[in-house]
Amino acid sequence: MESNVRYIILTLLILYTTINANTVNVFSANNIYYSSLNRIDEGFVLKNTRKISVINSDVAELFNGVINKNYKNIFFTKDIKVIREDNGVRAILLPNIKSYIKIDDNEYQFSRDNKINSFTIEFYLNPYQIRMNSKVYSKISIYNDGTGSKYSGIRANIINGKMVWQFNNIFMYEGKYYNVTLSKGEYLKENEWRHHSISFDATTGKLVKYIDGLEEEVIYLTSTGDRTGSPYTINFDNITSVPTYLGQGFIGGIDSFNFIPIYKNKFELYQYEKSGELITKVLNFNNQNFFIDTIDYNGIIKDKTYIDVYYRASENYFSEENDNIEWVRLENKNNIINSKKIKYIQLKAVLETDNKRDKTPVLEAIKVGYHLPKKPLKPINIKATPLNGSIMLQWEGSHEDISGYKIYYGTESGIYNNANNEPIIVDDINEYIIDNLDNNEIYYFRVTTIGGEGGNIESDFSEEVYARPNY
Repeated sequence: MESNVRYIILTLLILYTTINANTVNVFSANNIYYSSLNRIDEGFVLKNTRKISVINSDVAELFNGVINKNYKNIFFTKDIKVIREDNGVRAILLPNIKSYIKIDDNEYQFSRDNKINSFTIEFYLNPYQIRMNSKVYSKISIYNDGTGSKYSGIRANIINGKMVWQFNNIFMYEGKYYNVTLSKGEYLKENEWRHHSISFDATTGKLVKYIDGLEEEVIYLTSTGDRTGSPYTINFDNITSVPTYLGQGFIGGIDSFNFIPIYKNKFELYQYEKSGELITKVLNFNNQNFFIDTIDYNGIIKDKTYIDVYYRASENYFSEENDNIEWVRLENKNNIINSKKIKYIQLKAVLETDNKRDKTPVLEAIKVGYHLPKKPLKPINIKATPLNGSIMLQWEGSHEDISGYKIYYGTESGIYNNANNEPIIVDDINEYIIDNLDNNEIYYFRVTTIGGEGGNIESDFSEEVYARPNY
Protein backbone atom coordinates (compact mmCIF):
# COMPACT_ATOMS: atom_id res chain seq x y z
CA MET A 1 0.00 0.00 0.00
CA GLU A 2 1.43 3.35 -0.98
CA SER A 3 2.04 5.96 1.65
CA ASN A 4 -0.37 8.73 0.99
CA VAL A 5 0.01 11.83 3.12
CA ARG A 6 1.05 14.67 0.92
CA TYR A 7 1.04 18.43 1.03
CA ILE A 8 2.64 21.45 -0.48
CA ILE A 9 3.90 24.40 1.57
CA LEU A 10 3.54 27.87 0.13
CA THR A 11 4.92 30.36 2.61
CA LEU A 12 3.79 33.54 0.89
CA LEU A 13 1.73 34.22 -2.20
CA ILE A 14 0.91 37.84 -2.92
CA LEU A 15 -0.15 39.21 -6.28
CA TYR A 16 0.67 42.88 -6.54
CA THR A 17 -0.87 45.31 -9.01
CA THR A 18 0.07 48.90 -9.49
CA ILE A 19 -2.53 51.53 -10.29
CA ASN A 20 -0.94 54.98 -10.50
CA ALA A 21 1.71 53.89 -7.97
CA ASN A 22 -0.89 52.22 -5.75
CA THR A 23 -0.38 48.58 -4.70
CA VAL A 24 -3.34 46.24 -4.34
CA ASN A 25 -3.09 42.76 -2.82
CA VAL A 26 -5.59 40.73 -4.80
CA PHE A 27 -4.61 37.34 -3.34
CA SER A 28 -6.55 37.99 -0.20
CA ALA A 29 -9.02 35.32 0.87
CA ASN A 30 -11.84 37.28 -0.79
CA ASN A 31 -10.14 37.21 -4.19
CA ILE A 32 -9.09 33.56 -4.44
CA TYR A 33 -11.55 31.64 -6.58
CA TYR A 34 -10.06 28.16 -6.08
CA SER A 35 -7.18 26.77 -4.09
CA SER A 36 -6.03 23.23 -3.48
CA LEU A 37 -4.02 24.78 -0.64
CA ASN A 38 -5.23 25.75 2.83
CA ARG A 39 -3.68 28.67 4.68
CA ILE A 40 -2.16 27.75 8.01
CA ASP A 41 0.13 30.01 10.00
CA GLU A 42 2.70 31.18 7.45
CA GLY A 43 1.97 28.67 4.74
CA PHE A 44 -0.45 26.47 2.91
CA VAL A 45 -1.19 22.75 3.24
CA LEU A 46 -2.79 20.80 0.44
CA LYS A 47 -6.28 19.47 0.98
CA ASN A 48 -5.75 16.00 -0.44
CA THR A 49 -9.33 14.94 -1.14
CA ARG A 50 -10.08 11.74 -3.00
CA LYS A 51 -12.72 10.47 -5.34
CA ILE A 52 -14.88 7.69 -3.92
CA SER A 53 -15.62 4.54 -5.87
CA VAL A 54 -16.17 0.88 -5.05
CA ILE A 55 -13.47 -1.43 -6.34
CA ASN A 56 -14.11 -5.12 -6.90
CA SER A 57 -11.46 -6.31 -4.53
CA ASP A 58 -11.45 -7.57 -1.00
CA VAL A 59 -11.11 -4.76 1.54
CA ALA A 60 -8.80 -7.03 3.47
CA GLU A 61 -6.20 -6.80 0.72
CA LEU A 62 -5.56 -3.23 1.81
CA PHE A 63 -4.34 -4.54 5.17
CA ASN A 64 -1.82 -7.06 3.93
CA GLY A 65 0.81 -5.85 6.37
CA VAL A 66 -1.32 -6.52 9.43
CA ILE A 67 -1.87 -10.24 9.70
CA ASN A 68 0.55 -11.88 7.31
CA LYS A 69 -1.95 -11.74 4.41
CA ASN A 70 -4.38 -14.06 6.22
CA TYR A 71 -7.48 -12.19 5.04
CA LYS A 72 -10.00 -14.49 6.69
CA ASN A 73 -9.43 -12.72 10.00
CA ILE A 74 -10.63 -9.31 8.79
CA PHE A 75 -14.30 -8.37 8.99
CA PHE A 76 -16.08 -5.10 8.22
CA THR A 77 -19.52 -3.55 8.01
CA LYS A 78 -21.27 -3.75 4.64
CA ASP A 79 -21.19 0.01 4.12
CA ILE A 80 -17.37 0.10 3.97
CA LYS A 81 -16.11 1.39 0.61
CA VAL A 82 -12.77 1.59 -1.12
CA ILE A 83 -11.54 5.03 -2.12
CA ARG A 84 -9.61 5.34 -5.34
CA GLU A 85 -7.58 8.38 -6.35
CA ASP A 86 -6.83 9.40 -9.92
CA ASN A 87 -3.30 8.09 -9.51
CA GLY A 88 -4.60 4.64 -8.53
CA VAL A 89 -3.83 4.85 -4.81
CA ARG A 90 -6.48 3.08 -2.72
CA ALA A 91 -7.70 3.45 0.82
CA ILE A 92 -10.79 2.62 2.88
CA LEU A 93 -13.77 4.86 3.61
CA LEU A 94 -15.75 4.57 6.83
CA PRO A 95 -18.90 6.47 5.82
CA ASN A 96 -20.70 6.80 9.17
CA ILE A 97 -20.18 6.51 12.91
CA LYS A 98 -21.33 2.89 12.96
CA SER A 99 -18.85 1.76 10.30
CA TYR A 100 -15.90 -0.31 11.45
CA ILE A 101 -13.24 -2.82 10.47
CA LYS A 102 -12.54 -5.68 12.85
CA ILE A 103 -9.19 -7.48 12.85
CA ASP A 104 -8.89 -10.72 14.82
CA ASP A 105 -5.15 -10.49 15.26
CA ASN A 106 -4.66 -12.33 18.56
CA GLU A 107 -3.25 -15.36 16.75
CA TYR A 108 -0.45 -13.24 15.32
CA GLN A 109 1.11 -10.14 16.84
CA PHE A 110 -0.58 -10.40 20.24
CA SER A 111 -0.21 -14.12 21.00
CA ARG A 112 1.26 -14.97 24.39
CA ASP A 113 3.98 -16.96 22.65
CA ASN A 114 5.06 -13.91 20.66
CA LYS A 115 6.27 -11.63 23.42
CA ILE A 116 6.21 -7.96 22.46
CA ASN A 117 8.64 -5.49 23.97
CA SER A 118 8.81 -2.50 21.63
CA PHE A 119 6.00 -1.69 19.19
CA THR A 120 4.75 0.78 16.56
CA ILE A 121 1.17 1.44 15.45
CA GLU A 122 0.73 3.56 12.33
CA PHE A 123 -1.87 4.54 9.72
CA TYR A 124 -2.90 7.34 7.39
CA LEU A 125 -6.08 9.21 8.25
CA ASN A 126 -8.38 11.64 6.43
CA PRO A 127 -11.25 12.92 8.63
CA TYR A 128 -14.27 13.91 6.56
CA GLN A 129 -15.73 15.35 9.75
CA ILE A 130 -13.89 16.50 12.88
CA ARG A 131 -16.23 15.08 15.48
CA MET A 132 -15.76 15.10 19.23
CA ASN A 133 -14.37 11.78 20.45
CA SER A 134 -14.16 10.11 17.05
CA LYS A 135 -12.87 6.61 17.74
CA VAL A 136 -10.17 5.73 15.20
CA TYR A 137 -8.33 2.75 16.70
CA SER A 138 -9.15 0.59 19.70
CA LYS A 139 -8.06 -2.69 21.27
CA ILE A 140 -9.66 -2.86 24.70
CA SER A 141 -10.98 -5.40 27.19
CA ILE A 142 -12.38 -5.79 30.71
CA TYR A 143 -10.51 -8.16 32.99
CA ASN A 144 -10.59 -9.16 36.66
CA ASP A 145 -7.38 -9.07 38.68
CA GLY A 146 -8.92 -10.59 41.80
CA THR A 147 -9.75 -7.23 43.33
CA GLY A 148 -12.45 -6.31 40.82
CA SER A 149 -13.06 -5.50 37.15
CA LYS A 150 -10.40 -3.47 35.41
CA TYR A 151 -10.18 -1.80 32.05
CA SER A 152 -7.22 -2.47 29.74
CA GLY A 153 -6.45 -1.35 26.23
CA ILE A 154 -5.10 1.05 23.62
CA ARG A 155 -7.18 3.75 21.97
CA ALA A 156 -6.60 6.49 19.41
CA ASN A 157 -9.43 9.04 19.36
CA ILE A 158 -9.87 12.50 17.88
CA ILE A 159 -10.64 14.66 20.92
CA ASN A 160 -10.99 18.45 20.69
CA GLY A 161 -9.65 18.32 17.15
CA LYS A 162 -6.42 16.47 18.01
CA MET A 163 -5.30 12.85 17.85
CA VAL A 164 -5.16 11.49 21.40
CA TRP A 165 -3.53 8.16 22.30
CA GLN A 166 -4.54 6.45 25.55
CA PHE A 167 -2.95 3.39 27.20
CA ASN A 168 -4.78 1.86 30.16
CA ASN A 169 -3.15 -0.88 32.25
CA ILE A 170 -0.64 -1.69 29.53
CA PHE A 171 2.61 -0.24 30.87
CA MET A 172 4.03 -1.68 34.09
CA TYR A 173 6.81 -0.89 36.52
CA GLU A 174 7.65 -3.13 39.50
CA GLY A 175 4.32 -4.95 39.17
CA LYS A 176 2.17 -1.79 39.06
CA TYR A 177 0.16 -0.62 36.05
CA TYR A 178 0.21 3.01 34.86
CA ASN A 179 -2.24 4.85 32.60
CA VAL A 180 -0.66 7.00 29.91
CA THR A 181 -2.17 9.67 27.61
CA LEU A 182 -0.52 11.60 24.77
CA SER A 183 -2.66 14.50 23.56
CA LYS A 184 -0.33 17.25 22.35
CA GLY A 185 0.15 18.20 18.71
CA GLU A 186 -1.52 19.73 15.69
CA TYR A 187 -5.21 20.24 15.17
CA LEU A 188 -6.49 18.01 12.39
CA LYS A 189 -8.38 19.33 9.37
CA GLU A 190 -11.20 17.85 7.39
CA ASN A 191 -10.33 16.39 3.98
CA GLU A 192 -6.62 16.27 4.73
CA TRP A 193 -4.53 13.09 4.77
CA ARG A 194 -1.97 12.84 7.57
CA HIS A 195 0.21 9.99 8.76
CA HIS A 196 -0.21 9.11 12.45
CA SER A 197 1.98 6.84 14.54
CA ILE A 198 2.76 5.89 18.13
CA SER A 199 6.00 4.07 18.93
CA PHE A 200 7.56 2.67 22.12
CA ASP A 201 11.23 1.82 22.63
CA ALA A 202 11.55 -0.86 25.35
CA THR A 203 15.27 -0.23 25.82
CA THR A 204 14.87 3.44 26.79
CA GLY A 205 11.19 3.72 27.78
CA LYS A 206 10.71 6.39 25.10
CA LEU A 207 7.10 6.71 23.89
CA VAL A 208 6.64 9.01 20.87
CA LYS A 209 3.55 10.38 19.16
CA TYR A 210 4.24 11.23 15.50
CA ILE A 211 2.40 13.07 12.75
CA ASP A 212 3.79 12.90 9.22
CA GLY A 213 6.91 11.30 10.64
CA LEU A 214 7.66 14.25 12.94
CA GLU A 215 7.63 14.03 16.74
CA GLU A 216 4.59 15.75 18.29
CA GLU A 217 4.98 14.55 21.85
CA VAL A 218 7.65 12.53 23.66
CA ILE A 219 7.48 11.06 27.15
CA TYR A 220 9.83 8.66 28.96
CA LEU A 221 8.09 5.82 30.75
CA THR A 222 10.87 5.24 33.23
CA SER A 223 11.33 5.22 36.96
CA THR A 224 12.63 8.79 36.85
CA GLY A 225 10.47 10.13 34.01
CA ASP A 226 13.50 10.79 31.82
CA ARG A 227 16.03 8.81 29.81
CA THR A 228 18.18 8.06 32.86
CA GLY A 229 15.62 5.86 34.61
CA SER A 230 14.69 2.20 34.34
CA PRO A 231 12.12 1.67 31.55
CA TYR A 232 8.60 0.38 32.05
CA THR A 233 7.63 -2.93 30.51
CA ILE A 234 4.63 -3.84 28.36
CA ASN A 235 1.95 -6.34 29.31
CA PHE A 236 -0.51 -7.14 26.53
CA ASP A 237 -1.81 -10.30 28.23
CA ASN A 238 -5.17 -8.73 29.11
CA ILE A 239 -5.93 -7.78 25.50
CA THR A 240 -4.54 -10.74 23.54
CA SER A 241 -7.98 -12.31 23.04
CA VAL A 242 -9.81 -9.16 21.90
CA PRO A 243 -9.91 -7.89 18.31
CA THR A 244 -8.61 -4.62 16.95
CA TYR A 245 -11.24 -2.16 15.73
CA LEU A 246 -10.79 0.67 13.25
CA GLY A 247 -13.72 3.05 13.32
CA GLN A 248 -16.87 2.92 15.42
CA GLY A 249 -17.23 6.69 15.61
CA PHE A 250 -14.86 7.96 12.93
CA ILE A 251 -16.08 9.22 9.53
CA GLY A 252 -13.46 9.43 6.79
CA GLY A 253 -10.64 7.57 5.12
CA ILE A 254 -8.00 5.27 6.60
CA ASP A 255 -5.07 3.71 4.83
CA SER A 256 -2.04 1.47 5.45
CA PHE A 257 -2.83 0.48 9.04
CA ASN A 258 -0.02 -1.52 10.57
CA PHE A 259 1.13 -2.87 13.93
CA ILE A 260 4.75 -4.01 14.16
CA PRO A 261 6.66 -5.30 17.24
CA ILE A 262 9.58 -2.89 16.83
CA TYR A 263 10.37 0.71 17.74
CA LYS A 264 10.19 2.86 14.62
CA ASN A 265 11.44 6.44 14.40
CA LYS A 266 11.91 6.86 10.63
CA PHE A 267 9.03 6.84 8.19
CA GLU A 268 9.32 6.88 4.41
CA LEU A 269 6.46 9.19 3.61
CA TYR A 270 5.45 11.37 0.73
CA GLN A 271 5.97 14.68 2.46
CA TYR A 272 4.37 16.76 -0.28
CA GLU A 273 1.63 16.41 -2.85
CA LYS A 274 2.91 16.22 -6.43
CA SER A 275 1.38 19.59 -7.25
CA GLY A 276 -0.92 22.27 -5.93
CA GLU A 277 -2.48 25.34 -7.48
CA LEU A 278 -4.16 28.63 -6.73
CA ILE A 279 -6.47 30.48 -9.10
CA THR A 280 -7.72 34.01 -8.67
CA LYS A 281 -11.20 35.19 -9.40
CA VAL A 282 -11.70 37.07 -12.65
CA LEU A 283 -10.35 40.47 -11.62
CA ASN A 284 -11.13 43.99 -12.75
CA PHE A 285 -8.95 46.83 -11.50
CA ASN A 286 -11.11 49.80 -10.51
CA ASN A 287 -13.55 48.94 -13.32
CA GLN A 288 -11.22 50.38 -15.96
CA ASN A 289 -9.56 49.17 -19.11
CA PHE A 290 -5.80 48.66 -18.87
CA PHE A 291 -2.76 47.23 -20.59
CA ILE A 292 -0.49 44.57 -19.03
CA ASP A 293 3.18 45.56 -19.13
CA THR A 294 4.83 42.80 -17.09
CA ILE A 295 4.00 39.75 -15.02
CA ASP A 296 6.89 38.90 -12.73
CA TYR A 297 7.11 36.26 -10.05
CA ASN A 298 9.85 35.10 -7.75
CA GLY A 299 10.34 32.34 -5.24
CA ILE A 300 12.67 29.69 -3.91
CA ILE A 301 13.05 26.93 -6.50
CA LYS A 302 14.58 23.93 -4.80
CA ASP A 303 16.28 21.03 -6.58
CA LYS A 304 14.04 19.54 -9.29
CA THR A 305 11.00 21.59 -8.25
CA TYR A 306 9.41 24.33 -10.31
CA ILE A 307 6.65 26.90 -10.48
CA ASP A 308 4.42 27.64 -13.45
CA VAL A 309 2.41 30.85 -13.62
CA TYR A 310 -0.40 31.36 -16.12
CA TYR A 311 -2.70 34.23 -17.01
CA ARG A 312 -5.65 34.87 -19.26
CA ALA A 313 -7.32 38.17 -20.08
CA SER A 314 -10.10 39.75 -22.11
CA GLU A 315 -11.72 43.11 -22.78
CA ASN A 316 -15.06 41.42 -22.08
CA TYR A 317 -16.14 39.74 -18.86
CA PHE A 318 -15.67 35.97 -18.60
CA SER A 319 -16.53 33.58 -15.79
CA GLU A 320 -14.04 31.51 -13.81
CA GLU A 321 -15.46 28.35 -15.41
CA ASN A 322 -15.12 29.67 -18.97
CA ASP A 323 -13.04 27.21 -21.00
CA ASN A 324 -13.04 29.29 -24.18
CA ILE A 325 -10.33 31.70 -23.05
CA GLU A 326 -6.92 30.08 -23.21
CA TRP A 327 -4.40 30.16 -20.38
CA VAL A 328 -1.02 31.58 -21.38
CA ARG A 329 1.99 30.16 -19.54
CA LEU A 330 4.78 32.55 -18.64
CA GLU A 331 8.07 31.37 -20.07
CA ASN A 332 10.29 32.71 -17.30
CA LYS A 333 10.25 34.69 -14.09
CA ASN A 334 10.37 38.12 -15.76
CA ASN A 335 7.97 38.62 -18.62
CA ILE A 336 7.29 41.70 -20.71
CA ILE A 337 3.72 41.51 -21.97
CA ASN A 338 2.54 43.42 -25.03
CA SER A 339 -1.14 42.94 -24.38
CA LYS A 340 -4.14 44.36 -26.10
CA LYS A 341 -6.41 46.56 -24.08
CA ILE A 342 -8.18 44.43 -21.49
CA LYS A 343 -10.55 44.87 -18.61
CA TYR A 344 -10.50 41.43 -16.94
CA ILE A 345 -7.63 39.18 -15.95
CA GLN A 346 -7.25 35.88 -14.11
CA LEU A 347 -4.02 34.29 -12.84
CA LYS A 348 -3.02 30.79 -11.83
CA ALA A 349 0.05 29.47 -10.01
CA VAL A 350 1.01 25.77 -10.10
CA LEU A 351 3.70 24.41 -7.76
CA GLU A 352 5.40 21.11 -8.55
CA THR A 353 7.50 19.05 -6.14
CA ASP A 354 10.49 16.88 -6.98
CA ASN A 355 10.02 13.24 -7.95
CA LYS A 356 10.44 12.02 -4.38
CA ARG A 357 7.95 14.59 -3.11
CA ASP A 358 10.23 15.66 -0.30
CA LYS A 359 10.99 19.14 -1.65
CA THR A 360 8.61 21.90 -2.66
CA PRO A 361 9.12 25.30 -4.24
CA VAL A 362 8.14 28.42 -2.35
CA LEU A 363 6.37 31.18 -4.25
CA GLU A 364 7.09 34.55 -2.67
CA ALA A 365 5.35 37.02 -4.97
CA ILE A 366 3.64 37.58 -8.30
CA LYS A 367 3.67 41.14 -9.59
CA VAL A 368 1.50 42.40 -12.39
CA GLY A 369 2.63 45.71 -13.87
CA TYR A 370 0.15 47.56 -16.04
CA HIS A 371 -0.92 51.01 -17.12
CA LEU A 372 -4.21 52.64 -17.91
CA PRO A 373 -4.84 53.55 -21.57
CA LYS A 374 -3.51 56.90 -22.69
CA LYS A 375 -6.36 59.23 -23.59
CA PRO A 376 -6.34 61.05 -26.93
CA LEU A 377 -6.03 64.83 -26.92
CA LYS A 378 -9.30 66.74 -26.77
CA PRO A 379 -10.46 68.76 -29.81
CA ILE A 380 -9.53 72.45 -29.87
CA ASN A 381 -10.72 75.64 -31.60
CA ILE A 382 -14.38 74.63 -31.54
CA LYS A 383 -16.58 76.88 -33.69
CA ALA A 384 -20.41 76.87 -33.93
CA THR A 385 -21.92 78.53 -37.05
CA PRO A 386 -25.74 79.15 -37.05
CA LEU A 387 -27.80 77.92 -39.97
CA ASN A 388 -31.55 77.79 -40.51
CA GLY A 389 -32.80 75.04 -38.17
CA SER A 390 -29.29 73.72 -37.78
CA ILE A 391 -25.77 74.53 -36.61
CA MET A 392 -22.43 73.67 -38.18
CA LEU A 393 -19.73 72.59 -35.73
CA GLN A 394 -16.06 72.77 -36.71
CA TRP A 395 -12.97 71.80 -34.69
CA GLU A 396 -9.34 70.81 -34.90
CA GLY A 397 -8.18 67.34 -33.90
CA SER A 398 -4.76 65.97 -32.97
CA HIS A 399 -2.42 64.02 -35.23
CA GLU A 400 -2.48 60.89 -33.08
CA ASP A 401 -4.53 57.77 -33.84
CA ILE A 402 -8.17 58.88 -33.95
CA SER A 403 -11.17 56.74 -34.86
CA GLY A 404 -13.80 59.49 -34.54
CA TYR A 405 -15.47 62.10 -32.38
CA LYS A 406 -18.49 62.34 -30.10
CA ILE A 407 -20.66 65.50 -30.07
CA TYR A 408 -22.55 66.44 -26.91
CA TYR A 409 -25.21 69.16 -26.93
CA GLY A 410 -28.16 70.51 -25.00
CA THR A 411 -30.22 73.63 -24.28
CA GLU A 412 -28.53 74.35 -20.92
CA SER A 413 -24.86 74.98 -20.29
CA GLY A 414 -23.15 71.88 -18.93
CA ILE A 415 -26.22 69.68 -19.40
CA TYR A 416 -26.10 67.52 -22.49
CA ASN A 417 -27.89 64.60 -24.07
CA ASN A 418 -31.38 64.86 -22.68
CA ALA A 419 -34.12 62.64 -24.03
CA ASN A 420 -34.33 64.64 -27.29
CA ASN A 421 -30.62 65.24 -27.83
CA GLU A 422 -28.63 61.98 -27.99
CA PRO A 423 -24.82 62.24 -28.39
CA ILE A 424 -23.68 62.00 -31.95
CA ILE A 425 -20.76 59.77 -32.93
CA VAL A 426 -18.99 60.70 -36.17
CA ASP A 427 -15.99 59.42 -38.10
CA ASP A 428 -12.59 61.09 -38.26
CA ILE A 429 -13.87 64.37 -39.70
CA ASN A 430 -13.56 67.98 -38.53
CA GLU A 431 -17.00 69.42 -39.16
CA TYR A 432 -20.57 68.29 -38.74
CA ILE A 433 -24.03 69.88 -39.28
CA ILE A 434 -26.63 69.18 -36.61
CA ASP A 435 -30.14 69.42 -38.08
CA ASN A 436 -33.70 69.65 -36.72
CA LEU A 437 -32.91 72.34 -34.17
CA ASP A 438 -35.34 74.98 -32.86
CA ASN A 439 -34.57 78.49 -34.08
CA ASN A 440 -35.85 79.88 -30.77
CA GLU A 441 -33.38 77.91 -28.62
CA ILE A 442 -29.76 78.47 -27.68
CA TYR A 443 -27.72 75.25 -27.91
CA TYR A 444 -24.49 74.45 -26.08
CA PHE A 445 -21.88 72.10 -27.58
CA ARG A 446 -18.82 70.12 -26.54
CA VAL A 447 -16.80 67.57 -28.54
CA THR A 448 -14.59 64.66 -27.43
CA THR A 449 -12.05 62.60 -29.35
CA ILE A 450 -12.35 58.82 -29.66
CA GLY A 451 -9.09 56.94 -30.17
CA GLY A 452 -5.86 56.93 -28.22
CA GLU A 453 -4.21 53.73 -27.00
CA GLY A 454 -6.47 50.86 -27.81
CA GLY A 455 -8.51 52.77 -30.37
CA ASN A 456 -11.69 53.59 -28.49
CA ILE A 457 -10.68 55.67 -25.47
CA GLU A 458 -12.59 58.92 -25.06
CA SER A 459 -10.78 62.17 -24.39
CA ASP A 460 -11.74 64.92 -21.99
CA PHE A 461 -14.37 67.46 -23.07
CA SER A 462 -13.43 70.30 -25.38
CA GLU A 463 -14.27 73.84 -24.39
CA GLU A 464 -17.99 74.64 -24.57
CA VAL A 465 -19.42 76.79 -27.40
CA TYR A 466 -22.99 77.92 -28.02
CA ALA A 467 -25.15 79.30 -30.83
CA ARG A 468 -28.80 79.91 -31.83
CA PRO A 469 -29.91 78.51 -35.21
CA ASN A 470 -30.47 81.16 -37.96
CA TYR A 471 -29.54 84.00 -35.63
